Amino acid sequence: MRKKSVLKIIIALVVAVVIFAGGFLLGFNFISLKAGIFQSGLNKSAETNASETSTVSGDILSIKSIEDTINLVLSNAINIKTKDELISAAVRGVINSLGDKYADYFPRDEYNRILDSYSGTMSGIGIVVTTDDKGQVIVVKPIADSPAFKKGVKEGDVIIAVEGKDVKGMALDTVVSLIKGKEGTDVNITVFRPSDNNNLDFKITRERFYVPNYYTEVLEGSIAYIQYIDFQESGTKQMDKELKKIIDDGAKGIILDLRNNLGGTLIDAVDLCDLFLDKGVIVTVKGRSNNKESFEEFSAKDGGYTEIPMIVLINGYSASASELAAGAIKDNNRAVLVGEKSFGKGTVQILERLSDGSGIKFTTAKYYLPSGVTIDGVGVQPDILVPLTPKDKEDLQLNRAIEEIKKMIEKGILKN
Repeated sequence: MRKKSVLKIIIALVVAVVIFAGGFLLGFNFISLKAGIFQSGLNKSAETNASETSTVSGDILSIKSIEDTINLVLSNAINIKTKDELISAAVRGVINSLGDKYADYFPRDEYNRILDSYSGTMSGIGIVVTTDDKGQVIVVKPIADSPAFKKGVKEGDVIIAVEGKDVKGMALDTVVSLIKGKEGTDVNITVFRPSDNNNLDFKITRERFYVPNYYTEVLEGSIAYIQYIDFQESGTKQMDKELKKIIDDGAKGIILDLRNNLGGTLIDAVDLCDLFLDKGVIVTVKGRSNNKESFEEFSAKDGGYTEIPMIVLINGYSASASELAAGAIKDNNRAVLVGEKSFGKGTVQILERLSDGSGIKFTTAKYYLPSGVTIDGVGVQPDILVPLTPKDKEDLQLNRAIEEIKKMIEKGILKN
C-alpha cells in the first residue's frame, strides 16, 4: 500500500520543537558578532588616527545613551520594568528597525532550544506519532536508542493515557504537550498493543537523544523513498548510511521528498546535493560580512548516487534550504521535480548568541541557484505540476512520483 499517511505524519518527538518567527532559517557559517550589546567592540591599535578616534568616541557615547535611558527608566518610570525587560526591548528595537521579516530576538531559553534543534539532539522520550482516522494517537516508530525504545514501546502502539489521564479525543498537540517535559523527569504512559490485544504501562525517564531529520522506506519493492524533514548539522551523513544500505539491497530509483521541509543549515543542504551530483555549482551566496561584500560559491564533488534515476517532491511549504537543494538538483539536470511551486525564500540569516545568553537572527545574504537566479519571492517550479488539497484522500503527488520513477527505471535514464 502506498503511504498516503506520509504527509500527515507529525514528527512529534515529545520535545519542544521551535518554529522560527517569520517561518524559516537558512544558517550560513554562523558568523560571530563577538561584541555585546553595550560594548563597542572597536578595539583599535595605538596607530588609530584622530578621525577614527572621534568615530569610536561617538559610537561609545551613542551606546552610553542607550544605557543611560535604561537606567533612568528603571529608576523613575511609573510603569515599572525589570532591567532584563528593558534590555530585551532595546535589542528588539534594533532588530525591528531593520525592516527584515526574518529578523528576530530570542530570550535565553528559546535560543538554547533553537541551537538544540539544529544540533540534532533533543530531550524527551523519543517517539514519532500521528493520529489515525479514528483520532487515536499511534506510535509511528520509536527512535533508536531513545528512552521509549529502550523501555519497549513499539511501532503501532496506541497511546490511550498519559499520567492516568484518558487522551481519547484530544488533539495530537495536546497529547504531546502532556508527554514532553524536562530531561531527567519521569512520565507514565499507557498504550494498547493490538498485536497482544493488551494494555501496557510504561514509566519512562526523559533523556537527551539524537533526533533523525529524515524517514526512509522502500516503495514498490525497488524505490528508495526519503522524506527529508529539515536540514541539521550532519543530517545528510546520518541519512547516507541508510540510503547506501537500501541501494545495496537493490533499489533502482530514488524519491527525495522535500515537501513541508522549512529549511535549516546551508552546509547540510549542500551536503545533500553533493550525494547526487558529481560536478557543477550547487549554490552561490552573496551578501555582507564584516563591513564588506561577501561571496561564496559551493560546487559539487564526487557524489555517491549519481547514476540512479531520481524524483524530487516539493510543495508550497518547501522553503529556504529545501528550495536551494531542489533548485540545484533541477538546474544540474539531475532529477525531475514533481509537486507544486515552492515557498520562495532565498535569503540567508545568521543566528548569534548575545552576552546574556539570548540570541538574534537577521538577514545577511541572498543565495543564487546554478542558473544564476534567486528564488526569493519566486520559488522553484516543478517539472510536473501536481496540485494536492486537504480533501484528497490519497497522496497524489507521491503516487505521480512513483509512476514517473518507474518509467525512468524502465527506460534506464537519469532524467526525462
